[in-house]
This record gives sequence, structure tokens and C-alpha cells, in this order.
Amino acid sequence: MGAVDEVKNRIDIIELISSYVPLKKAGRNYKGICPFHAEKTPSFVVFPDTQTWHCFGACGTGGDVFRFIMQREGLDFSEALRELARRAGVSLAPPTPQSEEADKEREKLLDIHAAAAQYFHHLLRQAKEGAHAREYLTSRGIDSETIERFQLGYALDTWESLKSHLIGRGYAETDLVEAGLLVKKEDTGSSYDRFRNRLIIPIRDIRGRVIAFGARALDPNDVPKYLNSPQTPLFDKSGTLFGLDLAKKAIRNHDQAVVVEGYMDVLSAHQAGHTNVVAGMGTALTEIQLKLLKRLTKNFVLALDADTAGDTATLRGINLAHESLDRKVVPVLTPQGLTRFEGQLDVDIRIATLPAGYDPDDILRQSPDQWSEIIKNALPVVDFYLQMVSAQYDLTTAHGKSALVREVLPLLREINNRVERHHYVGQLARLVKVDERVLLVELDEGPSSSTPRRRQPLKVPSATEAPSGAQKRIFGLEEYSLSLILGRPQALAAADEELLSLELVPFSADDFQRTENQHLFLLLSDYVSAEFASGSSAEEQGQALVEYLLSQCDPLLQSHLNFLRERWETLPATSPQLLGKDLVSRVLLMRSQHLQEEVASLRFLQDEAEESHSEDQRLHYQKLVNAAKEQLRSIQYATDRRSIIGRRRAEAERLGVARA
Repeated sequence: MGAVDEVKNRIDIIELISSYVPLKKAGRNYKGICPFHAEKTPSFVVFPDTQTWHCFGACGTGGDVFRFIMQREGLDFSEALRELARRAGVSLAPPTPQSEEADKEREKLLDIHAAAAQYFHHLLRQAKEGAHAREYLTSRGIDSETIERFQLGYALDTWESLKSHLIGRGYAETDLVEAGLLVKKEDTGSSYDRFRNRLIIPIRDIRGRVIAFGARALDPNDVPKYLNSPQTPLFDKSGTLFGLDLAKKAIRNHDQAVVVEGYMDVLSAHQAGHTNVVAGMGTALTEIQLKLLKRLTKNFVLALDADTAGDTATLRGINLAHESLDRKVVPVLTPQGLTRFEGQLDVDIRIATLPAGYDPDDILRQSPDQWSEIIKNALPVVDFYLQMVSAQYDLTTAHGKSALVREVLPLLREINNRVERHHYVGQLARLVKVDERVLLVELDEGPSSSTPRRRQPLKVPSATEAPSGAQKRIFGLEEYSLSLILGRPQALAAADEELLSLELVPFSADDFQRTENQHLFLLLSDYVSAEFASGSSAEEQGQALVEYLLSQCDPLLQSHLNFLRERWETLPATSPQLLGKDLVSRVLLMRSQHLQEEVASLRFLQDEAEESHSEDQRLHYQKLVNAAKEQLRSIQYATDRRSIIGRRRAEAERLGVARA
């Protein structure tokens, strides 16, 4: 059993939350006034069966004991784990000979990078050979304070100067190769300095320790212009943001992270006092980078030059942001006075496009005040996306108009505010010069189908999509799966059988992240396992199941249960076997997404463990990362085939089989 699970098992969520909020028993559950927003009517529900909590009021948030402590005490994940482990008396991953050896190796690589950074910095500051590097920085407007703050350096125009220096300090050549500072020749086995005659920019982790280098060519004939360290045990460019160690405090204080493209952009921004600026290791942000930033703020601004703003990598990064970032469930009052729950992207993503021919560094050096206005006037992502994508099609042709509508409508379906959604529909209608009502039909109903209107199947969305319409609320992978099980309980057994045949664990509550869905699934699975031996018909079992759930679930969940039942009624009739296969597709997608989130969280936890000097925890967290990656590999064949387009195609094929 891992430390996280052991802490969960030893901490009773009722006892923990009762120390902060008075709770009153309500059936099998407990209720109280939400500690995270002002309210008079209790909307905060704690589920002892699942050891989770959820606010069904204005917050719309929920989670387990870790999430509660993080939100209540303002702690990060690692701090919450340490605090709860202290309360529970759990020892976190005592050191082993293997962990101590791994830690020593990592410390050795960190020492090597620190020594190399000092050497490069000394050459820039003191060596006569570094004069042209100093002149270059002066020409770019970089002052001495910024040089010191970022520990900029210079690599000599020789083949073995760094190698000789570090070996002279006692470091082994093999370790220098592993650190990525030396390049080993395949034919002779000898090695030479990776960086030569370049401005050296140390890349640090969130704790401020050097883990890699970026190197800018000083000779215009040298290519590439920027050369980075290779992937090493310390450095993974997909999970690193340049300048984050110096920007994290400002990001929290400003509640905003500005992401730029290059090292020089970050240097100029920090020098000008805009210290909430970081840079990725490429034009397209990765999921790990986005989630790393989300631990500091929910407000992102991507500051892009005019050329990069419209390229495919940037658009792909924006799509990734919408798919990978969490959503929150918020209550919305219907015209009938009822409450429904809607899924909304739990971040604000904006795009700041710079004038043509300028990059952030140019603006920051020439007109620092203009930078603030550019960031302030950043476009909401939908406005930017509509603007950029529309420029890619010939809107004088029917084909171009149709292609634009097909590409933009999925994004508009994610907008839960009806006024806002209709605003963008109006913009799109004016662009393609068609009646707005035509687009509204496409938006609300999705792709056309030969299925009769009253049985019109909904497009099955990913975990980050939501349906449209007057009764809209979140209907992602989790809700779709629960709807199938509600309507045809036999599908759960069929799915479990196939999962076992794939050497995967059966469908479980752990596959769900939303509290209400976890709760309903536990009731569902308990009932299904107990009642299938009765021999009753599928219809009788389904009706008895609904009655059981209505009698057992909390009243605040009954509207959610009814919503899932209504969604089941809109789906086409399909055999339990096919539904079981469909459930397998959904659970593989859910697991893949959850594992990717787990890896990102654990990497962050590793950094925080190091920051607190709890080095004995590193191997434990690394083992958890490795285990999650191994599980990801086991389902990679499924996730690779289930992109957004692939899922829609597979769903269309499944519905076609059903109609046949």
C-alpha cells in the first residue's frame, strides 16, 4: 500500500472536516455550511462511504481529504500529504539502499550542473573571451542585475574547456555525459563540450536548482540559434517552464501567469518588473506545463508574436488547454426554479497577440508600458480561435464555410453561458453569411442522423465537453458511462469481463473523479452485484435499480440521477454486449486522462519534497510515477486510437451498426 492510500485509510473524513465545519447527519451522509463561500442553506455534503466531499452550492468543487486540506489551509499537495501523514502517524517512504543510491546519483548531477553554471557565469563576468557575449547582452538591453539574477554565462569557443574544468574538480567523464554537458562520439568513444561559443542560460526547476542549459549562438553562422540540453534524469522539456522559480511568487500575487516563447522574452520581462512571465520549451504548451501553472493560478495569458499566434502548433496548444485542464461543476437556476449542474472550464485562457514584426522582447525593451496594455487587452480564447481559424479558409466558397463551421462549433458547444454562446454563433454566422438559426440547429443537435428526431442520439463528448440546449449540464465520459449502466445494468458485467480479458482491473469508483458520480457508481455496482442472481428481466432489474438509487442517494443527487436517466432515454437501443464494449472504450479514456494528471501531480510533489529537504520521499514518488507510466503504456494502444476525431468516428460507426 502506498503512502497516499495509507493516509486515506487512516484519516476519517467526517472527523477531519468536523474539526473545521459543524456537520449534521442526513441519511447515510452528512451536511453542513460550506466553508469556502458564504451561504445560509447547507449545500456542503460529505460522503463517508466514498471518503469524499462536495459543495453543491456556489463553489461547485469537491474532492478527498487532501483537496479539503489544500483548499482550507492554502497548502499544496505535498504539504497537505505531510500534514495528514503527521496527523495519521504515517511514515512517508523510509529510505532504502536503492533510494539512497538513486538520491546520490541525482544529487551528483545537480552538483555538476551547479558547478557548470558557476563556471559559465565566471567566464561571462571575468574572462576576456566573454567580451563579445557581454556586448551582445548590452545590445539586447540586458543589465548586470538581470545577468546576476538569472546567472547567465558564456561557453568558450573550444572543444574541451568545460570538460577539463569539471574533471579537474573531480567529476567523472561518464557523469558529465549523462548530465548532457558532453557529447560522446559513437566511433571513438571520446567526448567534447556540447556548448561552445554561446551565451549560456541556466534552466532551473521550481526550487531554483539548475537542471539544464539553453545556449544562444553568438556567431550568426552557427546553427541552431538556440541549443538546449538533451533529456536527462533531471531535465524533461515537456514538464519544464523557464523562469518559473523566479516567477512563482509573482504569479500567485498577480493571480495570473503570462507565457511567452523565448528566453530573452522572460529576461526582458523580469527586468522590466513583469515577473509573472515564464516561457515554455517550445511554441506549443504541454499538458504537464499547463497543469503545473494551474497549481499557481487559474488565469493564463499566452503572449504570442503575430506569426506564431496563427501557426498550427499554437492552435494545437490551445486545444490541449481545453482538453487537459480541469472543469468545475457549478449550479445554475433554470427558468422553472430547479437547479441543474453545468461543467465549466476551471481556468481563464486569453491570447495576447503582439503587433506584426514584434516579439515580447521588442515591446518590453522599446515600450514597457505598452506591454501592460497588450496583456490587459488579451482576447478570450474563443475570440482568438475564431479569428485565427477563420483566416485559414476561403469563406467565399461553400466548402470553406462548411469547413470553418465544422471546426468551430465543437468549441462553441463548450460555452455554457447561453448569451455568450449565442454571441459567438452570431459572429460565426456573419463570417460565413448564413442564417444564425441554421447554426443554432447545428450547435444544439450536433451532426445529423437518420435516427428519428425523438431518438436523436447525442454526440458522446470527451471528459472535457458538455452538451448544449436548454437543459444542458455536464455530460462527459463519466456521465455517459453511468447512463449506460443505469439503462442496462448488464453492460457493466460485459465491460468488466472484457477488461479482465485485457488483464485490466474492472470498472470501479476510482475511475471517476466527480464526487456525485463516484457515489452513484458505488451504489450501482453494489446493487448490480447483489441482484443479478435473481433471474429477473433486464427491464425489471433496471426499474428496481432506479428505485433503489432514489431511496438511497442523497436528495441533492437525485436530480443528477434523473438527468442521467433522461440522457439514457435519448440514446439508441443497443445490445448489452455492444454497450459493454463502449464502456471499455470510455473507461480506458478516463484512466488515461487520470494517469496523466497523476504523473503531473507526482512530478510536482517530487519537487516540493526536495524543497522541504525530504529526500527520502523522492524514490517513493518516482516509483509512483513509474507505476503510472507503466499503466499508461498498457492502455496506450487505446488512447492513441481515441483522439477527439477518432472517438467521434467510432461513435458514429457504433450508432450506424445499431441502426442497421
